[in-house]
Amino acid sequence: MTDDMEERLREVLRRRAEVPTVAGDPVAAVQDRMRQRTRRRGMVVASAAALCVAVIAIAATALAGNGPASRPIGPAVGSSTPASVAATAAPTTTPPTSSVAGSPAASLPPSSVASTVVAPSSSSPTETLPSNVSSLALPSGYTFAGLSTDSGSFLLTGEVASTDPNAPCVRTPIDAATLKLGAVTTGSCDDPELSGERVAIDVINPDGGSVAFTTSIAITVTDPKTGTRKTGPVVMRISEASDTHPVVAYAGGSLWVYDVDTSNGPEAIQVSATSGQVQDVVRTPQLYRPIMVANGDGLWLGNSIEGSPVAGTVFHVAPGSNTVTTVVSSATDAVDWMIADSGHLWAGIRPAGGSLLSLWRFDGPKATVAFHTPEPGLEAGPNSVVGDEQDGLWLTTPDPPFGDTPKPTDNQHLDVVKLDPDTGKPTVEATLPPLDQLAAESQTGAGQAAFFDGSYFLLQSPSVGGYTGFTQLLRVTPLP
Repeated sequence: MTDDMEERLREVLRRRAEVPTVAGDPVAAVQDRMRQRTRRRGMVVASAAALCVAVIAIAATALAGNGPASRPIGPAVGSSTPASVAATAAPTTTPPTSSVAGSPAASLPPSSVASTVVAPSSSSPTETLPSNVSSLALPSGYTFAGLSTDSGSFLLTGEVASTDPNAPCVRTPIDAATLKLGAVTTGSCDDPELSGERVAIDVINPDGGSVAFTTSIAITVTDPKTGTRKTGPVVMRISEASDTHPVVAYAGGSLWVYDVDTSNGPEAIQVSATSGQVQDVVRTPQLYRPIMVANGDGLWLGNSIEGSPVAGTVFHVAPGSNTVTTVVSSATDAVDWMIADSGHLWAGIRPAGGSLLSLWRFDGPKATVAFHTPEPGLEAGPNSVVGDEQDGLWLTTPDPPFGDTPKPTDNQHLDVVKLDPDTGKPTVEATLPPLDQLAAESQTGAGQAAFFDGSYFLLQSPSVGGYTGFTQLLRVTPLP
């Protein structure tokens, strides 16, 4: 994004903050809901990308006006919470896709939720899609905001569409082979089972976070048999500010929680993903809005483009360790995204002042560098990359990517790209219609994409202003 565009967006946000909010404004309602739920239940994504996308989406709405017809189409960021759907709609396929191995809709564990059957949206894509891409119009009445595969089930999550800040959250299992939804399950947004997890953080701020270190984080555990939730003692005390939100990551049987401004300074804690017991506490470098992932080799922290002037770009914490190891020591590079599987970490890294992204792979607990290679065909900036060593790394990116100075020839379409996990070689698996510039530059947000049962899935087409949920689920079947 150019400096003048960024300043324009900041000015729009300043003006918007000075104008009284119109009752029922859906953008403001979702903003309030996100702020309150971030404090109430700590449903914070493991990447700062979502925060960046949220700011851009709000600004885009303000720039385009409040009329639905004038609002741009781009990625949505919402309060991501669970649901389940027994849908009767068949996917829209143009033309029919190749067959994929069957996978029955996921069965969900007991939880304090209610299920209901809803009719799918009657809308359908207006542009022709490639032969290996199928599309499903999502049911109306919900703000769908994310995909989840962390629990081994494939879930679409969101909340009931409402201006009520306490609107319930929803989830629905997705049958990856038929692209059909199960029954929408509605429940409390505080329930980690709704997102397929047993353990989650509970952010408690009785004074609204106005005083330093008065906001506390506790761990909530759901009994898988009864659905009963129990919140344990406080495990972290933090100050709340725009750049000090807690960040979480699940992997290797653990939940990792990081915050840059705790009562002990920058700190990460490791918690059992089944019992909720604290396993480790580690002091870390001061990293604002870090990129964070985890695997069986431990926790990985990346200094993002919005981060801190520290001596290092990528850091590692081994399970049970109380020390941080610097993996990439450069103080002039930034991490745009990271993804890990069992034994490997991939990171998109670029110079802090540049736009040429390079792909790095690190292997094993010692983070041995397997390769690093430039990726000039990829857009720089935060992105949600999914996949692993077996399936490859999948992402969407504007083509051609935006340069330092955007040109009319940039962003002619959106590429679904598969990166070879062993070499970094890119292959375009599908070409989709382009997004508008703001949406394309912000790229895919955390939870907006997933790779499951042999296919790549992507949420698209926000319904209003890029901020109130997705209306379409795409499935991309890999090319032969």
